[in-house]
Amino acid sequence: MSGLGRLLGPASIAIVGLSADPAKHGGRVLANLRKLGYSGEVWGVNPGLPDVDGLEVFSSLGDLPEPPDLVVCAVPATAVGEVAMTAERVGALVVFAGGFGESGDNGRALETDLIERVGRVGSRLLGPNSGGVIRPSVGLAASFLTCLDRPADQIRSGPVGLVTQSGGTGSYIHNLAAARGGGLAVSVSTGNEADIRLGEAIYAVSALGEVRVTLAMIETVRDGVVFIDAVRDAIARGKPVVACRIGTGDRGRALMTTHTGAMAVPEEVLEGVLESLGVVVAETPGEAYDIAEMLARAPLPEGDRAAIVTHSGGVAIHLADLADKRGLDLTQPGPELKSRLDPLLDLGAANNPLDMGGIIGGPGRFAEVVDRFARSGEYDMVLAVSTAHPPAHSAERARALMELETVVPILHLWMAGDQATGALRGLREAGVAVTEEPRAAIRALAGLARLAKLPPPVPVEPIDTGFEDWGLPLVEGETARTSDEAIAVAESLGYPAVVKVVATGLAHKTEVGGVRLGLANAAAVAQAIDEVTEAATAAGHPVGGVRVERYRPGLEMIIGGLVDQVFGPLVSVGIGGVLTELIGDVVFAPAPVDQAGAVAMIDRMRGRALLDGYRGSPPSDVYALARIVSLVSRGVAGSGLVEVELNPLIWDGEAWVAVDWLLVQERGDPMTEETTSSGT
Repeated sequence: MSGLGRLLGPASIAIVGLSADPAKHGGRVLANLRKLGYSGEVWGVNPGLPDVDGLEVFSSLGDLPEPPDLVVCAVPATAVGEVAMTAERVGALVVFAGGFGESGDNGRALETDLIERVGRVGSRLLGPNSGGVIRPSVGLAASFLTCLDRPADQIRSGPVGLVTQSGGTGSYIHNLAAARGGGLAVSVSTGNEADIRLGEAIYAVSALGEVRVTLAMIETVRDGVVFIDAVRDAIARGKPVVACRIGTGDRGRALMTTHTGAMAVPEEVLEGVLESLGVVVAETPGEAYDIAEMLARAPLPEGDRAAIVTHSGGVAIHLADLADKRGLDLTQPGPELKSRLDPLLDLGAANNPLDMGGIIGGPGRFAEVVDRFARSGEYDMVLAVSTAHPPAHSAERARALMELETVVPILHLWMAGDQATGALRGLREAGVAVTEEPRAAIRALAGLARLAKLPPPVPVEPIDTGFEDWGLPLVEGETARTSDEAIAVAESLGYPAVVKVVATGLAHKTEVGGVRLGLANAAAVAQAIDEVTEAATAAGHPVGGVRVERYRPGLEMIIGGLVDQVFGPLVSVGIGGVLTELIGDVVFAPAPVDQAGAVAMIDRMRGRALLDGYRGSPPSDVYALARIVSLVSRGVAGSGLVEVELNPLIWDGEAWVAVDWLLVQERGDPMTEETTSSGT
């Protein structure tokens, strides 16, 4: 069994630092294991050999009858390294102590030493600064968290597996689950992630049989490539992944550094990676748990067509607003379905979202309407929204809803208030996908829609040909060494022309005034050569001539490929030109992507409407743009280049053409000849 397998299903546990004081971490772990009925071997380790009721205590790990699967380090930070050195052939260590990488230079040195010692003995390490591991189905409670300070019958297993970088947040989610009559299948608190990191933990958690959905509380991602593979593996198993992100603002990032010693992944990169992988992202831990619970209890739909049924006009409007923000396909019912719905409505209209109007025909009428949507063949999933209704109807309404056949996934938003809490409890006990939070319901619905059309990963294929052979639409142009050569090129291409300086080490020529656009004649070209040469020289760049191109104005986009130090190959697309950084409308995804994946990226742009024509401008070819995004993504993933940038890529009304590009072979080493950078 692997180290992580022994961590999540240990046959034996040693508690190092166990004392006779039940209030200390070691004593709390022992009490929690006994409460949950852990049936494996448990040993105490303490050189003082304290008398602990019913437990054999040894002076060191080496004195144990055999190496334990799991060692719980309930000792101060300064003593953890010594424990690690004696952990040979141990499966995994859980380190509770703080005071490591999150606490400054001394703590970082202590953490580095700990990593080296654990690696030397071949064990795995969870933490330091970890809240531990809880898995009720096997009686595992290697944790000191206060969520365990409750009766044993309230510490239940459930369908959601939790991986969290915050022990306190994990404890809150356990409490939330318990308060609703449920529980978590497992929770793993990774802490500082000196060894076991987020991605590897997601792999292990999602592989457990009792886990149907994995919920990740993310402060940062340190193992991006493993994280991507782990999420894809979970989704391939039919197990969605939900994430709640912590530390997205400036103040939050500053606090996060002191919390776990983490470096924040740039916001837009992590957002793009999560979206492209099909991860459902929530804004709060409670919302994230709601979404995870709903996805755990709803089968994946065949498509992305969603219907919303309610009997409140205001709620219908609110949900339509939320659905628009999440890009949900709320197509209107067809004529046949409308004719079947009309007799069941009271002053309502057969729209989507549907407002039934008055509640007529008894408590079963609502379920009947939901059922007609589900059986219509026009929708792939239905959200049934129960708003306030007569309390006398609640039990029968809930029973009718629970008895509906799952022709398509049916999710429930229960907004009936405290007069219907008994019915809500019944729905939860029956395993129905239900929430009381509108935003969570819509995000869950949108998450299912996204998973239904999620394209499979595109394999990486080596690309041996040069950049100009990738099939990209590069602008025509030539390098000239003299004014006469440049004028000859301009006249052969046709005016208006563009002149760009060719200078060693100058990747972005506009920043030093090295580009002149819209040159109407030979005299303008000659003057431009003098100006750009002088500008580059003044900035300290040796000039090797100029590049002359035909001027192609139009809508400007940027496409980039990057081998990121965390996530590996990425591709991006956004609004381009010299204002790229200011506008910041750029979407990222792991590379490579196919054309369908590139279209999905383009559709996520805030400025997406510009591509369809704006204020009289001609509409562009989105599918041709997506093809170029795919080509760049395949190139950066398979060529060995660390960065590729087309900026701008211009739609001139007829075709896309890249008028500036940049290639980087190594970090800090832009390729500078005219064939690799016509440079902005």
